[in-house]
This record gives sequence, C-alpha cells and structure tokens, in this order.
Amino acid sequence: MAEFILGSSLRKLAREKGWLQDLLWRLDFAVIWLLSKLFSLLPVDTASRLGARIGRWTGPKLKRKSMIFKENMSTAFPDLKTAEIDELVAAAWGQAGRVLAEYPHLAAISADPERLVVDILHELETYTNPERPCVFITAHQSNWELCASTLGRLGIPSAVLYSPPTNPYLDRLLKESRLALNCELLPRDNSTRSMMRALKQGRSIGFVADRRIDEGEPVCFFGHDKASTTMPAWLALKFNCDLVPLHVERLVDARYKVTLHPPVIPSDTNAEIKVQAYDMTQQVHRYFEEWASQQPQDWFCSKRLWPKNSPTTPVQGPSDSEVVSHAA
Repeated sequence: MAEFILGSSLRKLAREKGWLQDLLWRLDFAVIWLLSKLFSLLPVDTASRLGARIGRWTGPKLKRKSMIFKENMSTAFPDLKTAEIDELVAAAWGQAGRVLAEYPHLAAISADPERLVVDILHELETYTNPERPCVFITAHQSNWELCASTLGRLGIPSAVLYSPPTNPYLDRLLKESRLALNCELLPRDNSTRSMMRALKQGRSIGFVADRRIDEGEPVCFFGHDKASTTMPAWLALKFNCDLVPLHVERLVDARYKVTLHPPVIPSDTNAEIKVQAYDMTQQVHRYFEEWASQQPQDWFCSKRLWPKNSPTTPVQGPSDSEVVSHAA
C-alpha cells in the first residue's frame, strides 16, 4: 500500500514534517474507513464490482505506482504493445479495488464453500494431522488474503507473514479486517525467530513471496534476475516440512478457487541446504510465472521487481551470504 494516498505529491515534505505526515495518514485513514463502511453495507458481489470501478478510476492517478506497474508488466510481457500494457495496468488497479472492497466481507467469503472452493492436488499429512506443520507460499495474485482462510477451512493453525502499511491507522484497520482469517499475523521485520517458534509449536507458516527482497538471492523470474527471499524454502528444509505453493484464482466477482499444489522438492537432496533452498525457490517462481501469465490482470505487482532497464542475465546461483537473513 502506498505510504500516502491523497498526499503522494507531498511525501518528501511529509517525511520531514511530522505533523504533515500524521495529517496525511489521518486523511488516508478517513477515506479508506468510509469506503470500508460503504462496502460493508453492500452485498459482497456488488461491493466487489464497485471496488473494481473505483480501483480502475483512482489507481492510474497514482502516477508513481502506475509507472512501476507498467515497468513490471512490460518486463514480464515484452511482446505486449503499449496500449495493451496500459489496459492491463488499469485492469490490475481494478482488481486491487476489488481486494479492498472485499476486506469487510472476508469472513463471509471464507465461510461460504461456494465462494471459496479448495482444490487439493496432492494429499499431505498436514491435511489430516494439522499439528504437522507445512510452509505455504503464494504470490500477490487475485485476493491472496484467502490463502489463510483456506488453511483455516482445513483446520490448519497458521502464522502468516505480512508487511504492515507505513500508516499506523490503516495498519490497525487492516488488522481488524484480517481477524476473519483466523491466523496469527507476523510483521515482516525481524520475523525469523517468530516463524521458527511457530513451526516448533506445530503451526504452519504462510508467505506471499513474489516481491523483490534487496538482500535476497538472484532468482530468474520472467527471464530476469530478481532478488528473492529463500527463507520459505530454508525453513521447510530446516524443520523437515513440506513447501506447498498455493494459487488463488478469481472465478467471478467475489468467488475464488484456491489450489494447493504438490510440495516442491529439491533437485539434489545431497546438496548444501542453501543450494537446495535456492533450487526450491526457483521452482516456486516458475509457478508464479505461470499464474501471472494466466491472469496478468490479477497480479498485483505494485513494487519494483527489477532494477530499471535491467538486461536479461543468467542466474548465477546463491551467494555465500547466510540464507537465514533473507526474511520475506
């Protein structure tokens, strides 16, 4: 989420002036709170469609974020023409608006088996014995929040890593909406010990891991190296857990299908743990590529994934840095 929504043009001054920063945060909170109340009064599908309209209208006005969208989409889909990229970005903003509109309805969506269809492609011990933890990994595709709902549907206790918005008022609002997900929320920063503790206690871990992590390893993504966290794979190996990709697909309006794929297995189980973790992370990113290619309008790539004008380069493999430092 953008640091400032209404006052994005004042962000540099706001970072210097505490009173202005707080004022802009409160204004953004007021707008999102009012929208949330409006969405909560509407039937879920109506709210979702209205959110799409609002997203398509307001999103392109956030010039900086829209430019990042365009750069990411152009890199991922170089064969698309400029007009096609522009339409794709507008559609992606519309989908982001749907996600916002669906926050007040997360509990209803999660509880309705017709709105949240779960497809298990490979049976695992975790699904019958929830105390046997897994590491689940997904991308910012469709409404990724519903991954936690899926685990709750299966009776799997979970702790999910998330990035708190800079705005503390919006953070509290989102936390209230996310109570419907029935999971523990672990703030991203300094989260390694919290994740390890959760796994030791028998709770599964959830990651949304398609973003760039500056301290990460160069993983090939759409033909370009993207600095990526190997933490999910490292944790799975360290705690002898399965690493399971989850794919969220929007079917129509606020109706979804969540697919639990077979676990990712390292190509060489005799290799060093960081080499295995890197290999598994690369495999997961192939899933991300496939999902984004199938429904590019549902891919919320609002953070810069590659350096500007980055050439296509071969992946060199993991560096000698400690994998454990690369928290999502």
